Amino acid sequence: MVPGLRARPAAAPSRAVSLLGSLLLSLCLAACVSPGAELEDTPDQIAAVAQAVTIPAKGGATTLDVASWNIEWFGDTANGPTNEALQLQNARDVVSGTDFDIWGFAEIVSSAQWNSLESQLPGYTGFLANEANVINGAAYYSDFSNTEQKVGILYKSALASVVDARVILTASDYDFGGRPPLQVTLRVTLNGTTEDIVVIVLHAKCCSDTASWQRRANAASALKSYLDTTYPTQKVWVIGDWNDDVDTSITAGRASPYASFVSDAARYKLPTQALSLAGTSSTVSYSDTIDHHLNTNEASALYIAGSVTAYRVDQYIASYGTTTSDHFPVLSRYTWGSGGGGSPTVTMTAPNGSESFTGGTSQVIAWSSAGVASVRLEYTLDDGGTWTLITSSTSAAAGTFAWTVPASASSLCRVRISDLASAATDTSDGTFAITPAGGTAQVVVNEILANEPGSNTAGEAIEIVNIGTAAADLGGWTLSDATQARHTFAAGTTLQPGKALVVFGGASAIPSGLTNAIAASTGSLNLSNSGDTVTLKSAAGAVKDSFAYSSTLSGTDGVSMNRSPDGSAGGFVLHTAISSLATSPGTRASGAAW
Repeated sequence: MVPGLRARPAAAPSRAVSLLGSLLLSLCLAACVSPGAELEDTPDQIAAVAQAVTIPAKGGATTLDVASWNIEWFGDTANGPTNEALQLQNARDVVSGTDFDIWGFAEIVSSAQWNSLESQLPGYTGFLANEANVINGAAYYSDFSNTEQKVGILYKSALASVVDARVILTASDYDFGGRPPLQVTLRVTLNGTTEDIVVIVLHAKCCSDTASWQRRANAASALKSYLDTTYPTQKVWVIGDWNDDVDTSITAGRASPYASFVSDAARYKLPTQALSLAGTSSTVSYSDTIDHHLNTNEASALYIAGSVTAYRVDQYIASYGTTTSDHFPVLSRYTWGSGGGGSPTVTMTAPNGSESFTGGTSQVIAWSSAGVASVRLEYTLDDGGTWTLITSSTSAAAGTFAWTVPASASSLCRVRISDLASAATDTSDGTFAITPAGGTAQVVVNEILANEPGSNTAGEAIEIVNIGTAAADLGGWTLSDATQARHTFAAGTTLQPGKALVVFGGASAIPSGLTNAIAASTGSLNLSNSGDTVTLKSAAGAVKDSFAYSSTLSGTDGVSMNRSPDGSAGGFVLHTAISSLATSPGTRASGAAW
């Protein structure tokens, strides 16, 4: 269900007609199988069930193919599509035709309808969150006489088996809209390689009001903390209906409630972020991508670039939005074992950029590999100018190595991994920092754009920079003008040494591709062109930085004021005094990335 329930169609077929349709469908399906025949539980048998519509296959025989789909009010006779038999038929044809290995479902209401769907998909097996094999399931998914919206999973039984299934984060049940996530550990065997993975199926709180946004933000914080702690090096997929976008929120004037995942690129990747940035809709009636796939870096290393898509099956199913669902299936694909090609590969997954380590501490170097026996590890403190050996040889299959971080301060560090038997090599995607033990954070206001270009005040911006030697926890910190707080940083927001974060007055003004930008939590910054005061305070209310400016620095349209030198505690000057650019929120004064 997308934010805001759509009206149920007025001309609903009678329940008798729906039951008759179900009976005819069952008779038709039974006729496709000879008496006494037993369908084998293999993927090849999926095609044995006759399809009412043909959905082109998107899966591959050697790839791990992962899908999520909200089947709107599935099996509910009072909400959503009114012809239950037709919705069942279309859902079966989409799953069978798409030919993906793992499906995470949301908004399943009727267990009987679910059982009918599963029975018509030979080669697949699965369960709902309230079933007996799910730890904590019945306690959290049994409301309304077991007719509440449930999440569930289907998977090809020839490819995967269940190791564990449980409902997690039950303490945050309210923030998840009464639908805490379903976590399933699957043992996957493909291309001769067997490994356990974790799939978490999510159906977040709906709606675009501020209270719902806050609940999603709370849930996201709980989920990230859980993943950070429980699965620091595992392959994890979080899939489903997130009910919000990851570039900016569906709630006006708010940043995405999932911004903490987006900003933690060293640990997480969202393949579906590409859909958000491309303006692709995952629903029938709204323009945003609100159905998402999240990967830990170990899983992301397997992602097949460009494979993510919102599958527009409405081009094959007549009146899809009223007969089947208001969401489209979202698909992403991954290499597995030897199925990714015959050449040896190594992929660095951690550290992968933006981390901050303290010298002398032990940190995990993590990677994925294929066709590699042993690897060499090295690090650089000058962004690749010179490399220092960490270990000359360690097992590639181990996937991790405990590294004692050198006691050398630098913000230009990377780690490199190399196959000893081939030219395969990879380095950290971005630089990370090493700080001496006992380092401290120092966050300053670095740039203020009070007089935005034109008259759209969403373009006002305040950039802060950490010029210290340790990461700063910004959770609960505020930015204020002379009147009141205009932005509160979300819990979990951190700023690494030498990095910047910029707050814009509104999300609409954030330049495309600028990843270190967020929108003011109150919907505006309200900076005066005739003079104002910008104050940065900690969560405890301590003033971390403050600057009172006059119209001398804010009187020119489209020109900001900036520290001189840039990224220091120096005084403020017009941006044009230190750069050919009029303004540079989110980047260095020169336009280069922080």
